[in-house]
Amino acid sequence: MIKKNCPICETDKYSYLVYDKNLPEKKEDINFSGSKKPDGFHYEMVRCKNCDLLYASEIYDENFSNKLYEESVFNNSVEVHGLKKTYINCISLALENLNCKSNFLEIGCGSGYMLEAAMELGFIYIDGVEPSKSAIDSANENIKNKIKHGVFNEQNFKENSYDLIFIAMIIEHVTNINEFLSSLYKILKPGGSIVCVCHNERHILSKLLKNKHPIINDEHAYVFGKDTLFKIFSKNKFKDIKINDLKNFYTIEYWFKMLPIPKFIKDPIKFITNLIFRNKSIGIKAGNLYLIAKKY
Repeated sequence: MIKKNCPICETDKYSYLVYDKNLPEKKEDINFSGSKKPDGFHYEMVRCKNCDLLYASEIYDENFSNKLYEESVFNNSVEVHGLKKTYINCISLALENLNCKSNFLEIGCGSGYMLEAAMELGFIYIDGVEPSKSAIDSANENIKNKIKHGVFNEQNFKENSYDLIFIAMIIEHVTNINEFLSSLYKILKPGGSIVCVCHNERHILSKLLKNKHPIINDEHAYVFGKDTLFKIFSKNKFKDIKINDLKNFYTIEYWFKMLPIPKFIKDPIKFITNLIFRNKSIGIKAGNLYLIAKKY
């Protein structure tokens, strides 16, 4: 484990305990797979009184975490249609103020479905980074060679290379958020945009469910709200920052999987809802954010 300070204030002297640590005792019980069923494990979470950020006081060592991500299983293929619809809506908004759409990079690209979407949107040169071998194996053959296997490393990219960088549900996971955002800033072209999708720790559901909410887990080193998200991107020199609530499109099956309610209540409601919607993707503003920002 490694100790953490608030990445915005760069100290822990303003921080107080919010949730006690609840981590698995055995490595084989740690699951870093995307869209997993919530297991209740999470770090000790503290809040900075100065900036309001909720973050982990200590986290798994970076090498240990990276290995877990490499071993993780890609299990959201059923949700790809809804995810694609959700994220295209965000990227399309960024394109309205983008001078050039030549080079596109996605970090944590999974099976590469958003790389395909970027091509459909008119980008010419497409790159992705993904640590999970399982996810890359699930990619379509026409996209596999555009995905670099491993965690993001600034050294593998040239400065001022990309017109648009896309990250979805990534910033909560990185060991050093300032180093990560600083690296993205360097490889983004002047005039380029970043699109970031993340959880909203200040949403009403988060406040009601507290540490029972799926966003409080042992993969998340920080969880942002609108104010703290603005502060961390501003700290790393991004400009024209716009943050809004995101409408996510998921199947009924997924929405109910993530609800922390007893199975005997969940199953009858899910059955009736599925009869009505026939497992189509349903759009709900359920507690996620999207950010669009520029580099000048």
